[in-house]
Amino acid sequence: MKRLISILAITAALVCGQEKSSSAQQNSNLELTVYLLSGIAQGDTADDVPQDLVPTVKQLRSIFNYKSYKLTESFMLRGRLGAGAKAAGVLPGGAGLNYEFRYGMVTASSETPPLFRINGLHIILTRAPRRLGGETILDTVASIQTDLDIREGQKTVVGKSSVSSTGDALILVIVPKLVQ
Repeated sequence: MKRLISILAITAALVCGQEKSSSAQQNSNLELTVYLLSGIAQGDTADDVPQDLVPTVKQLRSIFNYKSYKLTESFMLRGRLGAGAKAAGVLPGGAGLNYEFRYGMVTASSETPPLFRINGLHIILTRAPRRLGGETILDTVASIQTDLDIREGQKTVVGKSSVSSTGDALILVIVPKLVQ
């Protein structure tokens, strides 16, 4: 009988520990580092990306035929697991382009490193709003929308969208990290 009680006590402690670990993880935050790269179709300019993106650009060169790559914008967005988050701004460079980046609910696996399931990941580029006959018009330039699973610390090219008639493109790269 004592042995049965010991086994039940150990089992209960293990289950309780797993629940606390899972609960602590679900109360954690997801920090996304977001990179917006431009794939330039024409010209002979050199790549203009940070050193940590050079391997990513090397892989992109094996897939896409752009003359150069440039980091247009980068930012961090922190949100709670089980919820969504949103960031918006104006792209630098004077082109008058606005961006809105958002995602819906995010969950994390109990594995180490965790696998994040990100639902409703979406980025949209629009021209600055203009008025046309009393209505506000937003011209969509490019957008990428998806659901995905991504491992913590993994630099992932999420998607590419054309942004001009010359063939230039927006390339979305993200890196997730679990933070307390």
